[in-house]
Amino acid sequence: CIRDRIRVIGQGTAAVAGQSTAAILDELTDGLLDVDAITATELSGFGMRLDMSDTLAIAVSQSGTTTDTNRTVDLLRARGAHVIGIVNRRSSDLTDKADGVLYTADGRDVEMSVASTKAFYSQVAAGMLLAYGIAGSVPGARRHSEDAEQSVLRAMRDLPARMEETLATRPSIAATAQQLAPSRRSWALVGNGVNQIAARELRIKLSELCYKSIACDATEDKKHIDLSSEPLILVCAAGLVGSTADDVAKEVAIFAAHKATPIVVASEGARGFDAAAAVLEVPDTHERLGFVLATMVGHLFGYEAALAIDAQAQPLREARAAVDEIVGDVALAEDA
Repeated sequence: CIRDRIRVIGQGTAAVAGQSTAAILDELTDGLLDVDAITATELSGFGMRLDMSDTLAIAVSQSGTTTDTNRTVDLLRARGAHVIGIVNRRSSDLTDKADGVLYTADGRDVEMSVASTKAFYSQVAAGMLLAYGIAGSVPGARRHSEDAEQSVLRAMRDLPARMEETLATRPSIAATAQQLAPSRRSWALVGNGVNQIAARELRIKLSELCYKSIACDATEDKKHIDLSSEPLILVCAAGLVGSTADDVAKEVAIFAAHKATPIVVASEGARGFDAAAAVLEVPDTHERLGFVLATMVGHLFGYEAALAIDAQAQPLREARAAVDEIVGDVALAEDA
C-alpha cells in the first residue's frame, strides 16, 4: 500500500490526531514522501485529482461511520488510491472500505459522548505505530537507530503510567480552573511544534465542555493578535527545553504584561515561567509524547472549568426554584 503521497484524513478530533501521525511520518521518512494531514472535506473539495493511484490515505475515525470521511474514502478509492483505516468500531463502514485497518480498541464501539477523550489518545498511539511501520518500508528512507526507535516504543509502553501520574495532579488542576476560568470571558490556546496538536485538540474539547468560542494560535503569533480582550491563555509547553523554552517564557511574560491570564502546561522542573498565573506540570516523557500529557491536563482543566462555570449559576437555579414554588402555591390557592 505504500505510495509516494500520503494523506492523513479525518474530521474533528480524528483530524487533529492525524496531524501527529503525519508529523512523525514526515520526520521518519526525511521528506522522501509527500506527507500531509488534511481534513477529509478539504481533501474531497479541493485536493482531488483524476488519478490518485500514487496516494495512500490514512483515514482516522472513532466510529468508522463519519459521513465526510467515508465519502472522501469512496472518492479516493474510485481514483485508484489505497486506504488504511485507524478506527475503533469493528464491522463499521470504514472497515469495509479500507484496504487495511488498525483497531484502536478503546472501549465500547458506539461512542455516546461528543467530548470523548479516549479516542484522541488511542488514535495518536495507533498513528505513531503505523508511522514507524510505514517508514520501515520506504526504500532509501533515513534509518533511525534501533536504540532511538526502542526509546520511543518504551516511552509509549510507559505512557499509561505517566498518564496516571498526570491524573494524580487533578486537585491542582481543579483549583486553578476554579480560581481563574470563570472570571475570564475570552479564552485562547497556544503551542509550539507538536504542542500545537495539543492546543488544537483542546480548542475542540474546551469549546464543547464550556460553550466558548476559543482561539488557537502558535505561541509566537499570539502577541501579534489583539490581546485587549485580556484572555485566559492556556500555553501547551510540555517537553520544551533550551532556547525554545526560553522563547516561550518570553511570550508568556508578554501575555501577562497585556493583562492576560497565561496558564502554562510544562514538564516537571520547568523554569522561567514566573510571569504565568499558574504552571501545571506533567511528568517527563519522550519529546515526541509530551504533547499527549499536555492534552490530558487540558482535558482535565476543561472538565473542572465547566463545573466551576456551572456552579456560578446555582444561586439562579435556587432562585428560580423558589419562584416556581411560590407561583405554584399561589395557583393552588386560587384554585381552592
